[in-house]
Amino acid sequence: APHDPYEQDLFKRLLPPFWMEGSDPAHLLGTDNLGRDYLSRLIYGAQISLLIGVCTALLSGIIGSALGVTAGYFGGRVDAIITFIITTRLSMPIVLVALAVVALVGGSLEAVILVLGFLLWDRYAVVMRSATQQARSMDYVAAARILGASDSRIIFRHILPNVLATLLTFMPFVVVSAIGAITALDFLGFGLPPPTPSLGELLKQGTANLRT
Repeated sequence: APHDPYEQDLFKRLLPPFWMEGSDPAHLLGTDNLGRDYLSRLIYGAQISLLIGVCTALLSGIIGSALGVTAGYFGGRVDAIITFIITTRLSMPIVLVALAVVALVGGSLEAVILVLGFLLWDRYAVVMRSATQQARSMDYVAAARILGASDSRIIFRHILPNVLATLLTFMPFVVVSAIGAITALDFLGFGLPPPTPSLGELLKQGTANLRT
């Protein structure tokens, strides 16, 4: 980043971007109402959003994969219980629940990651449940069961390696969903506390200057 995203200069407040008259070459995208460089805050905001997205995807992936693989492998009553939990989670709006929880516990980086991680696991669970059901019917699983392999060995040595590609393929979609959710929270004022740069905070600040 060309500048410190937290550095303020009130003599350079609200400078326009480089394609407009009155711009400053040192601030390509202009400055905000406190004189902070927009490009630097955008770069740092993108970094924080990606960090939240990746950490959320990893946390929700662990939770959702554990539930999905368990449901897909054992089936029966276990599958019915986990499917009920997934259905219950799908009936809860992500942003509204995240708003309520973050408002109660505070908008720290760790709290946001935990809240989103515990709200986005259902997609992993649905995908991994279906993939595990397909893998469970394969001949190599039947051969391992005939040879006396335990359920845990079959799951960790035979099923998980074969459904891992599905998990990794689906992960970017969860990263995008998490970035969208944290941006919405920041825009509504319930995300990361200021002066932390974030994409939602930049959007929120920009709306005040759209007509000026």
